[in-house]
Formats: sequence, structure tokens, C-alpha cells
Amino acid sequence: MKKGKWIGYLLYCVLLTVALLYYRFPSDSIAAYLESVVAKANPRILLSLESLRPGFPLSVDLIDARISLRKAPRKPLLSVKNVSLGLEAWAFLHGTHVYHFDAHAYHGNIEGNVRFENLEPMAPFTTTMKLKDLHIGRHPYLPPLIGRDVSGVLGGDIVYTGQYDSLIEGVGEAILHISEGSVQLLQPILGLESLQFDRLSMKITLKNRKVALSDVGLEGRAVKGQLSGTIILNNDIPSSRLDLRGTIEPLGGLFGDLKGDSNPLKFLRQGLKKLKRSFVIRGTLRDPEFKFM
Repeated sequence: MKKGKWIGYLLYCVLLTVALLYYRFPSDSIAAYLESVVAKANPRILLSLESLRPGFPLSVDLIDARISLRKAPRKPLLSVKNVSLGLEAWAFLHGTHVYHFDAHAYHGNIEGNVRFENLEPMAPFTTTMKLKDLHIGRHPYLPPLIGRDVSGVLGGDIVYTGQYDSLIEGVGEAILHISEGSVQLLQPILGLESLQFDRLSMKITLKNRKVALSDVGLEGRAVKGQLSGTIILNNDIPSSRLDLRGTIEPLGGLFGDLKGDSNPLKFLRQGLKKLKRSFVIRGTLRDPEFKFM
């Protein structure tokens, strides 16, 4: 009986403490602290939060979090409806700082963790994340950022190690895929002003300020293609240099919904097999130069 009474008192104290913590949670102070940490780590980046609330266990939920460039605060680079940040208690007790995150954005999900070497704002970090069902066409400022309209459902895995003040100096790898997508072309290719595709997959590695693209494959009704090469990063990202090579091949989907086995139609479809072309892309991200070989 006595043991049961003390257990009841203990549970009551724990529940009361949790309730008071939730009720008196210093949301404004913690939000201001997080915003100042991001600003100190990279003065060009602005973090803004609509609200913040405690989560369970050892976590906080950020509501309507936005990351943008300070010079353009109304054009967020990333807008997240809800992101949960949690501390890995076991790692913390052993002297390491690991934080888990689970974010809902663009009708999809981003989850992973960040491991810091220490608690300094400029400390090196390693992050792993998994992307699932992100509708990139819903990103309002992605087309102006890359200079063309894009859409599709993005998924994949990313691993990166670096520092906030010099992200392009880090190392990383990503395996990404986009399904049911389209991308606007800066100039018509084989009579197409945009590419509609069923699936676009790629492997990306970053090292020594160089992005290497490999295993890039495009599959669609109208065309299929492959691509590989490198992008030499510049501090001004749009000025990064391109050195890409690939092939593109038109398919029967170019004829839309035309059906039948007439001799002229067969001739056209067979002729497409001879139109496979190699190409190169030079120039910069801001001003790419496409040329058939």
C-alpha cells in the first residue's frame, strides 16, 4: 500500500511538472534564440517562426518555419508547415550532440538527423536525411531560383558533412528521383519546349567544390536520355561552371495519341531510332549553353 501510494505521488508530480512546463513553456524566448543562432552561423540566412511548442520526449515543434535569404525575406528557400526537433538523450549523455528532425513540407516529408562535433555555432556537422513525396511544383520560388518551371514528386536520400559558413566546401552524396514531372527547356530541343517524364533519377557527389553527376537517367513517353558530368561551384552559385555530356532519344510518345499500324506511321516510329543525339552543356547555371555534337 505504501509503495503504491509513493508511486502514485511520483506519477502525479511528473504529470504536474509536464503540464506546468507545457503551460509555461518559454516559446518566444526559444524561438528568438534559434533565430539568433542561425543568424550568427550565417548572417545571410534568415529563420522565421510563426510559433513553437514543446513536444514529447525532449523535443520541440516549430510551426510555419521559413528559411530565406536576408535580402529577400519574402521569398523562402524552404517553407515547412511543421517540423519536430528532438534531442537524442543517450548520445547527449555520452558527450555527443545529435538532433532528430521530422518535417512536413510541400505535401511530403523530410526526416533525418544532424550530428554536431560541439556546440559552437560554426561547428562542423553531419546530416543524413530522407526525402519522401515532396511536390516540388508547389515551391513558389523554385522556378525563379533555377530560371525555369519544374514540377514532380521528389524522393531520395542525402548525406552531407560540412560547416554552415562554407557549405560548398563540404562533402556529400545524394541519390534522388523525381516522378511524374516536367521541366521547361530554355531552348526547344527536337521540337519540344518542355520535357514531360515518368521518372528522372540521379546520383550526386560533392567534394572539393565540385558536384559530380552520374547515373542520370530520364524516362518518358516522348523522350529518354542520359547525362553525366561536373559542376564547378562558385560562391555565387548561379555563376557555377557546367561541364555536362549526355544523349537524348525521341520516342513514339512524340506522336501523342496517334494510333494505328499504317505504313507511314510505322515509318515515322522506326525513323525515331535514328534520331538519338549526343549533346554537351557548357556555360553557367545562370546562362547554360546547350549544343548537339
